[in-house]
Amino acid sequence: MRPPPRPRARLSATLCAIVAVVVSGCAIGPDTGPDVVTGDGGGGAPPSSSSSATPEPPMIEAPKTDLTWTECARDTATRYGVTAPAGVTVECAELDTPIDPDRPTATTLTVALTRARVADTPADAAPVVLTAGTDVPSSRALLLLARGPGRSLLTQHPVVAVDRRGTPTSSPLDCMTRFERSALATNGLAGNASMPQSERIDRLARAAASASDGCNETLSPNQLDFGAAFAAADLEALRIKWGVAHLALLGLGEGSDVVLAYAADYAGRAGRIILDTPTPFDANARDRAAVRATGVQAALRTFVQQCEAAAGCSLGDDGMATIGDVLAMGRTGRLGGLSDTEALNAITASLAVSPNDPQDLATLARSIVAAQQGDVGALTAAVGVADELRTTDGQLVSRCNDVTGPVGQNEIPGLVDAWTKQNPLAGADSALSLLRCNAWATASATNPPSALPVDPLILAGANDPINGGGGADTLNALFIKAGVSPTTVTWEGLGYSVLARSSCAADVVATYLGDQPLGAPGQRGCPV
Repeated sequence: MRPPPRPRARLSATLCAIVAVVVSGCAIGPDTGPDVVTGDGGGGAPPSSSSSATPEPPMIEAPKTDLTWTECARDTATRYGVTAPAGVTVECAELDTPIDPDRPTATTLTVALTRARVADTPADAAPVVLTAGTDVPSSRALLLLARGPGRSLLTQHPVVAVDRRGTPTSSPLDCMTRFERSALATNGLAGNASMPQSERIDRLARAAASASDGCNETLSPNQLDFGAAFAAADLEALRIKWGVAHLALLGLGEGSDVVLAYAADYAGRAGRIILDTPTPFDANARDRAAVRATGVQAALRTFVQQCEAAAGCSLGDDGMATIGDVLAMGRTGRLGGLSDTEALNAITASLAVSPNDPQDLATLARSIVAAQQGDVGALTAAVGVADELRTTDGQLVSRCNDVTGPVGQNEIPGLVDAWTKQNPLAGADSALSLLRCNAWATASATNPPSALPVDPLILAGANDPINGGGGADTLNALFIKAGVSPTTVTWEGLGYSVLARSSCAADVVATYLGDQPLGAPGQRGCPV
């Protein structure tokens, strides 16, 4: 039997007050097959005469009624422990939105927005609305874009990041105890001691059940109002506030689910649909986790290859074995109190948000080797950063709201064994993570859009260290059903978000945001 619900621990009076507001009702390498886009300022060949029958995309425009923006570059950069992007104006605003769009006069919450632009950004340019879903805060993904090669897009369009409701900047949730957070963050591993797999699985399942009880109790009656469909409703509230007919939407990773949910629920309002390394929309939990395991394994292999090819890499002759040794140390209680799950999360999150720079790869490699040799200081710091980016209460609630087809606890040992054989570094973590949401109430599945007002643009990254790179392939059936022909741009580099890391991809996006269809070719590649 589950233990009876108990009072929730609170981290701070501030968070408690915010949660009280939410629930009280008060306002509150290049692809070698397709044609290669060189990144020289074009977006591929102009539309040919054969594309003249393709309808023009919906008009996108600047807001008629804008939000109140305040400069926040230093504060935003400080929050995430990075340097503010030089030459980029970063501004913040807030938007009050109904927690339940079907009851717009009831409870509201506050969603945080961050805008990036440069001196050359036209004042009358339509903004691009960015959501990273539950992967990382959208504002952090925006800083990655603003500091990388993809910032060239800002010379033509401002980009507005919308942080997911329930995350630390957008009416944060605080509904788990410290024990529950720790058990979920380590996938059930306890402290410095090794433990049998069966005991670990049982501990993780009990923590997930307890957290489910507590969050349902704390958030009731709104415990199911944090999934992708509700994040899409926040985007619609922004469109209404701006007074525009259509939004240009950019979904990074899991944020692609939010964009497709918006296209399904607000037919015709998605003026542009850009899916950057998308996740498998509407797939069951097992399939999503399997795609992630394979993709993360590939990203780690690419990291090792790039590090070993650069001067100063300290991973040794077999970098994959070095990482595997560190994860094994975490699994058996020999990593200074860090679990294998925490170590893997630190490595993948570092790869996700760091620039593609040999020096950054070398720094991460040194922290891994130091941990292997007993000095876990640098890796522990990276774990703290990763936890703030990836494992907050609001992110877990939102992810669990969206789970379909949960996997039974008795199936996990078999998946751990099978997936570890297929993906030695990432398989066990993906399988164990399935248990985090098993006891949670889930919202109704979001139906895929039956039609789309515009052909989507897909940026298909092969080495996303958070979600893997196989999600784009799973969307083909959806696009066929919706009667659209997407343009796909492949990129073989390493990291989270193709757009942030490729000026070539930014050129294609800028052309896509214009008033004419992209035209041929439908399959393109960008160089690394």
